[in-house]
This record gives sequence, C-alpha cells and structure tokens, in this order.
Amino acid sequence: MDRASAALLAMDYLTCESSCLTGLALARASADWGTYARVLLPLQESRRQRRMIAAEGRVRLGFNNESSDDAAAMDALKAGCVLLTPPYTPQFARRLHDTARQSRRMIEVLYAHRSADQRSWVLESFAGPRVTCAVPAPPTEWSDRWLQPGQTTATASGKTPADWFLDAAEALGDAALKTVDAPLGHERRIEQLEACLHVTDTHEVLHQRLAQAARAMRGHAARL
Repeated sequence: MDRASAALLAMDYLTCESSCLTGLALARASADWGTYARVLLPLQESRRQRRMIAAEGRVRLGFNNESSDDAAAMDALKAGCVLLTPPYTPQFARRLHDTARQSRRMIEVLYAHRSADQRSWVLESFAGPRVTCAVPAPPTEWSDRWLQPGQTTATASGKTPADWFLDAAEALGDAALKTVDAPLGHERRIEQLEACLHVTDTHEVLHQRLAQAARAMRGHAARL
C-alpha cells in the first residue's frame, strides 16, 4: 500500500489501482477487514481518476457495423469511452476491456442493445453477474460515429456524449447494486459486492458499500 500511495501522489493511477487490487486480495485472504476497507479508498480514487481521463478522450456510442477502420481506431485509442452494440458481442467488449487494462490505456467500455423503437438502449454486463438496465437512447447525432471532445453540441441540460456514457455506467452499477441481498456482517455480502464491481468497476457507491460491508465484518469478528 506504500507503493499504491506513492503512485497515487505521482498521478500514476493505473499502478495505484493494480497495487490496491493486490493489497485487497491479501487483506481478504487474511480476513483483515480493517485493512480491506482502507484499501478501498485509494482504489476508488484511482478508478475515479481513470474514468475522468477516459471521459476527456474520444467517445463512441454504438456501432451499426464492424469495420477495419473502427477496429484500427479502437486499437489506437489511448483514452476514451466506447459503448459497443451489435454486431459486436459482449465477449468482444470483455476482450476490449481486458486489453485496455493490460496495455495501460484509459478506456472505459460498455455494451448495449438498442430497443426495437430506438428510444432506449438496454445496457448489459459483460463481466460479473448478468445485469441489464434500460436508459434513454443518446441523441441520433451522437450515435455510431467517433466523437472528439467538444465536437458536438451539448444537450439543453449541458450533457455531453461523455456525460451520457458516464450516466449509463452509473445506471448499470445501480442495477448491479440492487442484486445484493446478503446482510451486513456476512462474507457473502462481500462476495456479491465484489462481483458487482466486475460489472462496472468505477461505480463509487459500490466501493462505499463494500467498505461498509468490510467494516461490518470487522465488527462481527470482534464480537466473536
């Protein structure tokens, strides 16, 4: 965690995140729930910064076909937000997500299907438990093309394509959180919340609820 703290101060957010995940696994393996809860603070912050950097990059909301140009654009993307739709698959979304992490690129990935009337898009998890939720479709002029920061006009409420993407990720995380039913003080709740973070690993409330669950585990252990 000293390495994670140093990386966070140096704004090396991906190294901080990686070190935190290692620390989290070690804390859980030893049932050190106090440390587990503390590790979640720099982990949440490193992921928040990763999400913010991604939101400042290129944005793609949907694909109406597969093309070599789009494949090249995804390969070259260093920071950005990509929402994949058919003909791409959830498995492709998982590969893009994993490749981005392995290559230390600030890319956020979502997957969705369009509704039959095109008025809403149904987000679908590609990792962790199967979770879905419907959100209003983005404006047509934002869809199925690569958007540079500031390229399009914001909505009347001031929302940008990146804001739409982040709101969609938040909605998916909220839907994942609703699947958690194990009570505080039970390790099953830790397992469920950890699984939810695979659905969307930048969801702030999920990190906070996981820290709460860890503190409850610590209190439960102290009473035994």
